[in-house]
Amino acid sequence: MRDYVLRRLLLVPLTFVGITFVAFCFTRFVPGGPIEQALAERQQADRKRSSAARPSGPASPEELDNLKRRYGFDRSLIEAYAIWLGVVPGPADWVTVRLDKEGKAEAEVADDLNPGRSFKLNVTQSGKSISLTTAEGKARAPWRAEAAPLPDDPDKAPRVLIYRQAYAGLLQAELGDSTISDKPVWDEIKARLPISAWFGGWSLLLAYAISIPLGVAKALKRDGWFDRGSSQLLFILYSVPGFLLAVAGLQLLCHQLHWFPTKGFDWSRPFYHTALPLACEMIGAFTALTLFTRNGLLDNLAADYVRTAKAKGLSNRRIVFVHALRNSLIPLAATFGSNLGFFLTGSFLIEVTFNIPGLGLLGYDSLVQRNFPIFLGLLTLSSLAMLLGNIVSDLCVAAVDPRIRFDKSA
Repeated sequence: MRDYVLRRLLLVPLTFVGITFVAFCFTRFVPGGPIEQALAERQQADRKRSSAARPSGPASPEELDNLKRRYGFDRSLIEAYAIWLGVVPGPADWVTVRLDKEGKAEAEVADDLNPGRSFKLNVTQSGKSISLTTAEGKARAPWRAEAAPLPDDPDKAPRVLIYRQAYAGLLQAELGDSTISDKPVWDEIKARLPISAWFGGWSLLLAYAISIPLGVAKALKRDGWFDRGSSQLLFILYSVPGFLLAVAGLQLLCHQLHWFPTKGFDWSRPFYHTALPLACEMIGAFTALTLFTRNGLLDNLAADYVRTAKAKGLSNRRIVFVHALRNSLIPLAATFGSNLGFFLTGSFLIEVTFNIPGLGLLGYDSLVQRNFPIFLGLLTLSSLAMLLGNIVSDLCVAAVDPRIRFDKSA
């Protein structure tokens, strides 16, 4: 089993790179990105400040260049993805200055040796070479300078880009800043993760804790009034989408009867804010797991090995709960890993309906607002959960199904 797990883990990075690269390409070509939003915000601000009926115009070439550098659009697709992944160093703490007639300028940059502080660099151009020195006349190794001319630049003074290269990507647990709040992506995700984990954990626990006993009871009382009545109810619940139940419950139980809050989540009263969204979130998984358990157990009770066990004199309780039920849990074990991913990412439809500040609502807002750093961060989390969940599913199937053995000959 150890060799099998190691082989599967070795496939995770390659699959993860494929998933994230496709998503990264998606963020590069979809219109309405951070640059377009920044330009729109600037025009709106100009419209409010100006007495004219129309905005003053688009951003200057320098502003456009700064926006492209900030969001990595000045790089090629492969290079930008490698910087985001953290395998290639990218520019950090960059600043641009204009040289005077003597080819000199002064720039204030962040002090990499003393976080939170800054110091000044003297910029001097001699021919095509540009040198950086501190006030004491010493060079600062991490910092570099290069010419950064702009097309159609009305300012004729030479423009110089000062930056230092650093690894700041996914491998370094850095995914940039949100284009809306300017907060680090990981901080945004960590702030929402406990709520999604709370709902996902309870939905996962209750779905399995209720569906498996209910499915066994339905199979043992096949074609009885309990089996037929519960099957009709389950089919009705399965056919109704969870978000539709959420809208109906929000209107009836929250707005009219005032039994539950209409929106939000409060940790001081967690179960009061959890009951209705949790019921709507787990209804689909609960009904499917119940029917899987019931039908699987009926198939196994009709198998030849069950008749052989009865012929050997085994008790009916041992046959059902030791032999038949174990084989009936194989389909449930195969989907357990994917449910773990749902445990982390949450249900965005339910969170949007009840305005619950979890990862689902965060992902929805990131798509609507074209907040691509947040989108890529959530995709990273969900992709890793899915890939690791598939391995967990295989291990669960192996634990339930005695026919599967992870040996070298397999």
